[in-house]
Amino acid sequence: MVDVTVIVPTHNRRHMLPQAVHSVLRQHSVSIELVVVNDGSTDDTRPWLDRLAATDPRVAVVHHEQPRFISGARNAGLARAAGRWVAFCDDDDLWAPDKLAKQLGALRAGSARWGCTGVAVVDENLGVIGHHHVEGGDVLAALLESNRIPTGSTVIAERDLVREVGGFDTALRGSEDWDLWIRLARHSPLAAVDRPLIAYRLGRQSLSMNINPMRAGRLVIAERYAALAAAYSVSSDEAGHERYLARQLLRGGARWRAATIFAALAFRHGKWRELPRVAAALIAPQMTDRLGQARAAAAVPISWRQEVELWLQPIRDASQVSTQHPRAWIGAREREA
Repeated sequence: MVDVTVIVPTHNRRHMLPQAVHSVLRQHSVSIELVVVNDGSTDDTRPWLDRLAATDPRVAVVHHEQPRFISGARNAGLARAAGRWVAFCDDDDLWAPDKLAKQLGALRAGSARWGCTGVAVVDENLGVIGHHHVEGGDVLAALLESNRIPTGSTVIAERDLVREVGGFDTALRGSEDWDLWIRLARHSPLAAVDRPLIAYRLGRQSLSMNINPMRAGRLVIAERYAALAAAYSVSSDEAGHERYLARQLLRGGARWRAATIFAALAFRHGKWRELPRVAAALIAPQMTDRLGQARAAAAVPISWRQEVELWLQPIRDASQVSTQHPRAWIGAREREA
């Protein structure tokens, strides 16, 4: 009997996908199935996945000839799910081996129907450069203001509940996960495990410089849940969302666009503390980004850093093994057992 179906959508990430898949298959004390949705990849993702599925009965693969984008891919995985619970993992994120076991324990203890975990932010070399705490309970009002779930890779939810609320909205090209979290929060409190059980990879290759879908998604959510937000006496945090977009643009090297947003935050939203960042973004964008990352890295609690290193180092070691054939990853997993 399957406890959890893990859904991993992927598109042209063959170079990163094995690490994510390996971290899911390393889960212990939980019966899982892994559904990987190959969303129209044009690299060698398809043959690699087919070989993996042939060697591990826990793995099922869904191939899309044409991309259906993230929501369509996740919904395709949801349609195939056999487990009572579904969990989502992006193809560039990594899990601690006890991630699902800890979450199932929290869900049972709190009689909750969905949950999330804390996050360690890592760079391209899997060095820890930041973190995100999480809080559980009734999070609906907080979610109506902003997306408090650090990444969808932390979320586990009752499969039937996700289906009941309609899954991911395929009309959204940004903030589609945030929209689903709000709908889940209307039906259940959140069981949060505030431990670094996810490594969220913050790499320049994963940054999207097209911020328009994210802006549009936030606006749709603000309008869609305006009445509900008013009932809770909260409103969508546009300024906070814009600051997030500006920092993403800055990290990606789009200094003029980042500076424009920082200026708008100061003059339009009255966030005068953002004004110095206008000049910093224009004059020294790389230094500004490095300083921000250094502060984030220094703020990681020592206990979190130590815990992350215990499960992240084996993944670094496994990455040294050839990934040309899925047997290499299976062998690495067997050596850890």
